[in-house]
Amino acid sequence: MLIEHQGELHVHACIGLPLFHDEKLIGVLTLDSLDPQAFNNIDFSTFTVLTNLTSMILSFQMMKNRMEHYSHHSQEVVAELSSMPHQLGGNEIIGNSPIIRQLKKELLLVAPSDYSILIEGETGTGKELVARSIHTSSHRSKEPLVYLNCAALPENLIESELFGHAKGAFTGADRNRAGKFSIANGGTIFLDEIGELPLTVQSKLLRVLQSQEIQPVGKDQTEKVDVRILAATNRKLEHEVRAGNFRSDLYHRLSVYPIHVPPLRERDGDITLLAGYFVESSRRRLGISRLVIAPEAVGVLNQYDWPGNVRELEHVISRAALRPSRPARMAT
Repeated sequence: MLIEHQGELHVHACIGLPLFHDEKLIGVLTLDSLDPQAFNNIDFSTFTVLTNLTSMILSFQMMKNRMEHYSHHSQEVVAELSSMPHQLGGNEIIGNSPIIRQLKKELLLVAPSDYSILIEGETGTGKELVARSIHTSSHRSKEPLVYLNCAALPENLIESELFGHAKGAFTGADRNRAGKFSIANGGTIFLDEIGELPLTVQSKLLRVLQSQEIQPVGKDQTEKVDVRILAATNRKLEHEVRAGNFRSDLYHRLSVYPIHVPPLRERDGDITLLAGYFVESSRRRLGISRLVIAPEAVGVLNQYDWPGNVRELEHVISRAALRPSRPARMAT
């Protein structure tokens, strides 16, 4: 009204009415008129009714928006968790070797914190299991743990997958889409194979670590998120930093508390324990009443160096369980 007014602006009337809900200020209703006498004959009780009515409408709309946001976010979380791999696995780290007992102590120490954790170890050692164990023991355990394999996506889609995108941001973006960080808000995100991230995306991930803000592709506005980052790699990131393949500042941000998952060959005595665990798991899955490992097979398992680590052992046991030499026994 005032912007469109032509010529000199004379004295006008203005009223500001604060809007409260549960004793909290949620907005202000303003009334303006170019006539200085416009509000003189309006009773104060009228403003009270107007304020109360407007406060109720505004608070209802705000509550409706929040409920819609939470409902949409819950649907995204359910869809995300339903698509996550390895859902059949538990959170317990099987093993009683000295090196595994030390690992469990470190996890109990660091889990309650909000530190970013870099989980290093060879392929198949159980880095995802370590991430689930950290999340389960943290104060974020009731919130989602969202998984992303950084090596499984084309470079041009990684940023959208992490931070989301707006409709029309690129060819094929036919709707707004939340990224992994938005879905994980309040919880934990597990970035597997972090060493595969392109340098261009590494700089944007660094921004998230520094400011807890994300910027979806195609949007000008940033969004605040509260997410704990767990990252895993089978590479030596220190070597990648020296080779120029990984940002040193991101490496130091991620490795506030680095965790090394030992290879199976260094876990003295754990092979027999793990083999027994996988045999029992296979027995239940296959519906077999009784399944055991022959003593001679245990000796063979302990002599092998397991380059594929725990994952290789699990696959060997699973294959062997399908064709035991006798109904009650399993041998290699």
